[in-house]
Amino acid sequence: MNRTLRLFALIAFGTLGVAACGSDSTGTGTGLLTVRMTDAPFPFSDVARVDVFVVRVDARTSEPTDAEATDESNTSGWTTVATPNTSINLLDLGDGKTTNLGATTLATGTYNGFRLIIDPSKSSITLKDGTQPAIMFPSAGHSGIKINLDKPIELTENGSVMTLDFDIGSSFVMRGNNARNGFIFKPVIRAVAEDITGSVSGSVHANSATGAAVPDATVEVLTAGSLLADADPTHIVRSTSTDANGNFRVAFLLPGTYVLRATPPTASGFKPALLAGGLTITTGTEVQNQIIVVAP
Repeated sequence: MNRTLRLFALIAFGTLGVAACGSDSTGTGTGLLTVRMTDAPFPFSDVARVDVFVVRVDARTSEPTDAEATDESNTSGWTTVATPNTSINLLDLGDGKTTNLGATTLATGTYNGFRLIIDPSKSSITLKDGTQPAIMFPSAGHSGIKINLDKPIELTENGSVMTLDFDIGSSFVMRGNNARNGFIFKPVIRAVAEDITGSVSGSVHANSATGAAVPDATVEVLTAGSLLADADPTHIVRSTSTDANGNFRVAFLLPGTYVLRATPPTASGFKPALLAGGLTITTGTEVQNQIIVVAP
């Protein structure tokens, strides 16, 4: 079952400096950077828990290569901004529930690089029957994950809140057609400064705007111009699923024009549909009461 889950952070640290790649990368003042984390939908209905042991979050002004982000021993230019050192069940964080990761005071300026350090040996997936299938991680030791930024994080003296979007469904790839066969870990994490984003909420209904609610429908925010049958994963900006009442909410969207698509469960007999008129997001606002109508 697809779900949108949120993992937030707010722990204060002392004032820290950060190595810069150029003299114009940071300012002379400082600002509080708060790190938050959320995850995109997890599509496997037979999974009870997704426990990820989060060691820390690092930041730097210059964009790292994948190798620089992966190598935990490479500390060049990196400053640790959060050290939760805890196991978090991502499936516990639905319906807007939050948990704290961390925050720190950094030099003001533009930050182009972030990485998440996890401990695979303490991370696991538990199925609803209580079994824990094997997960193939890149390394048995701590793994650094490069965080893809929607836009560089601009830290001012007023502070900034960065949200990490941990796409569980893409990060844990099922081996074969059964979750018991195990998973391959291919991390996909995005980030955006929350203060420049907006959100959308609404519901999915069958046959008409007042028809029966459609639960467990996948709702995707697609790039402008995407078509109903678009299968290009790079066109998926964010995604979630409807709850038991057919309702959905997608947060942390950059301002712009999008296409909103609902795909009902296969067993429902209904076909995918788009939100009529498209979707326009503006900073600091939520577009509400958006209804997507699906039909056989």
